[in-house]
Amino acid sequence: MPTRLIPALLTVLCGCSTTATISLINGGRVEAKIQHGTKDALVLKTVAGVEVPVPRLEISDIDHPGNGDAVLGGLLSAYGALNIATNFETCRELRGDARTPYCIGTFLPASVGVPMLIWGLTTWVSSRLAAASTSPSGYTGVVPSLPPSSPFDFSPSGDSRVPGEAPDDYRPSGRSEGLEGGGRAGGKTGT
Repeated sequence: MPTRLIPALLTVLCGCSTTATISLINGGRVEAKIQHGTKDALVLKTVAGVEVPVPRLEISDIDHPGNGDAVLGGLLSAYGALNIATNFETCRELRGDARTPYCIGTFLPASVGVPMLIWGLTTWVSSRLAAASTSPSGYTGVVPSLPPSSPFDFSPSGDSRVPGEAPDDYRPSGRSEGLEGGGRAGGKTGT
């Protein structure tokens, strides 16, 4: 890969954000992250961290984040796959000082393109889904709490036993039976 492309590639990788550009019908533009939607509005989170509802009727267009990265990542991934398919055998056959740079050049486009594609698609889809959601009751801001349980409680949800309590049909194995009569661990019951 030519060294002049590396700064451009780093700029593309680091310069992308997760904010959408929302164009309004009055000509204005808003850069914000789409949190969720209601039937009548999109709730945006501004750079300052404030959630602001914007009526859907005032929005003319939305440029969702991630689409540019997904396209570039897809192109790099496709080029990388072709590069690997055509150069893999040569990479395996080379020996000495020529092998390392040749093999890095063979795998680098795919190793950069695939994560860009995944990040771009994930960001784009999550922004689209947030904009498309139309909760009729609106967003309350309340996060439901999880039921109290131990992280190591693997009992089915319909199990009425108290955590740590043995089931009714539990019988200890033969090895620990000697402990019931005051025996000691190790199997000896007396001296």
